[in-house]
Amino acid sequence: MRPVSAATTRLFLRQYRFRLLLLAVIITLTIVTITRREDNHGSDGRIAEITEQLKDDSSLYVDSRNADEIYRNVTVLCYILTMERNMDNRVVVVNATWAKRCNKVLYLLCTDRKGRDILSTCSVGESKEHLTGKVRYTLKYMYKHYLHKYDWFLKADDDTYVIMENLRYLLSHYPTNKAGYLGYHFKLFVNQGYMSGGAGYVINKQALKQLVEVGFSQNHCLEDGGNEDVEIGKCLQASNVSVFSSLDKFQRETFHTDTPWQHTLGLQPSYLDRYSTNHVHRGAECCSQFPVTYHHLDVDNIIFLEHMLYRTHVWGRHGRTDVKDLFPPKSVRPQNKHLLQSDDTP
Repeated sequence: MRPVSAATTRLFLRQYRFRLLLLAVIITLTIVTITRREDNHGSDGRIAEITEQLKDDSSLYVDSRNADEIYRNVTVLCYILTMERNMDNRVVVVNATWAKRCNKVLYLLCTDRKGRDILSTCSVGESKEHLTGKVRYTLKYMYKHYLHKYDWFLKADDDTYVIMENLRYLLSHYPTNKAGYLGYHFKLFVNQGYMSGGAGYVINKQALKQLVEVGFSQNHCLEDGGNEDVEIGKCLQASNVSVFSSLDKFQRETFHTDTPWQHTLGLQPSYLDRYSTNHVHRGAECCSQFPVTYHHLDVDNIIFLEHMLYRTHVWGRHGRTDVKDLFPPKSVRPQNKHLLQSDDTP
């Protein structure tokens, strides 16, 4: 067999890179096209019809006994950041899909609307520059009204999808009387790192108690402004709240900063290699078999994920519920020696 020449190798690599770039462009254009259609979804009634259909599980063959049990035993309050303009489309879809599996939901926005699941944050302001103040306001509100009613408190955006059963399964490995929180772990800006806000993060009730009574009361982080996830991370660290690992035993992530296809196709943003505490896996090993969150999803993507996860199955390959050792509980020790300024965040 004749050896492959260097020129042939270079040509192959150029063609491979071109094809990979072309695939990325096609996926991006598809996402942009779908996103541009999103504004019309609420008016044409299509989304309303689909969300109504999602309420009916009567034709599905499902055994939810384990999910029902863990729903009762691991309670989670979900607080979801949104805006007034998303209430009649995006929030409708979130509420009809993953959020209905939370034990309690709070939507955070500046609004005149009233409802048991709405927390008005008009006193803080409504823009990206006020996310820190918005989240701090909510954390103090939950401390006052819900501290002893729920085990865990999940922060998510309205373009995040959360698989609540998998979240509860992961959380079941950790105590609620030892202050801790977990999510997609970034290693910069805070000695023990902090959790990506977009991927969602969850704190237990002891962490909420210490955060409000120590971190906030002693002003260990900004009251508003800055980067919300970094600032909350600073206050959590100052409150002696540990970072719990969210990796499975194969070192695969459960919380994800981007869409499922970006992670599985190896198209994650390049900044992750610099920011992530853990090695960034691309391809089939990107994600745990029991993933918890994905981010940057429009309403069509959320509905599609809901359908594929909850309304379709592969015969003979039901997921096992007797797995005991997939998530070895451990705290992550601080390991940062060089920190950047928080205004360098992506």
